[in-house]
Amino acid sequence: MPTTTATSTAVCRILYYGPANCGKRANLAQIQASLPPEHRLVMATSDPSREIAFSLRNGDKGDWQVIVQCMDAGQEPPVASGSRPSFDGVVFVCDSRVDRLDESLSAMEALKAYLDLWRLDIMSLPMVLQYNRRDGESVLAVDKLESLLNPWGLLAYPAAAAAGEGVRETLKAALSLTISHLLQSQSAASPETASEPGFDPGPPVPGDSYGPAVDHSPPIPSSAPAASGAAAPGGSPAAGNAALVIPVTVPRSALGPDGKGRIILEVHVVDG
Repeated sequence: MPTTTATSTAVCRILYYGPANCGKRANLAQIQASLPPEHRLVMATSDPSREIAFSLRNGDKGDWQVIVQCMDAGQEPPVASGSRPSFDGVVFVCDSRVDRLDESLSAMEALKAYLDLWRLDIMSLPMVLQYNRRDGESVLAVDKLESLLNPWGLLAYPAAAAAGEGVRETLKAALSLTISHLLQSQSAASPETASEPGFDPGPPVPGDSYGPAVDHSPPIPSSAPAASGAAAPGGSPAAGNAALVIPVTVPRSALGPDGKGRIILEVHVVDG
């Protein structure tokens, strides 16, 4: 199998964390299988199913060496005093089946405790959730998993990792958030020398086409909001309707270095 020795100028480390046998290794196997040989990097590891590496060219943001590891909840290595985390971003993987819910909830608590050892919390680092095994029987609805495991409103993806479904989407989101976070940290540390990194909503993964980026987000209506007192479509005047306040929590790591980002709100109106 052709490989390349790591020579990238920057390193991005992604940790796939979750209960044992939830599909973390299946994610890594699918990622490794999709890599062109020239992007694979040599890793000195005793368990290749738990740790892989590849090179990534992210446009004007330079070349990156990406290291992807997986760790079972409850098997965290000891943390030495003053040490730094061995990861820059996290993908929390859970098994969607009903009988694995308790394990997923326990794993989330274990992750919180693990991050606390470095005085980190889930909102202070790039993190993505993956609801795996969606192709199994007796799976919980995604909205149920969201309410139990994702009160922060982090990006989350349904997946069937063994079949390759949702693997690339999860990885691209994790890379996007993590690289943006790393560039933002570098810019804050050296503002006089760092260039404006910008926020890339989806850096390519090896094997992607490197053509012009395509915006897959839904179009935003160009018409201006109805003026106060104007008739709202299909109902009473807008001014007569009660204001609806919906609190939204956005992780800082999802924003660009200038604190700005694009947020798209999709609203479904129901009777009631």
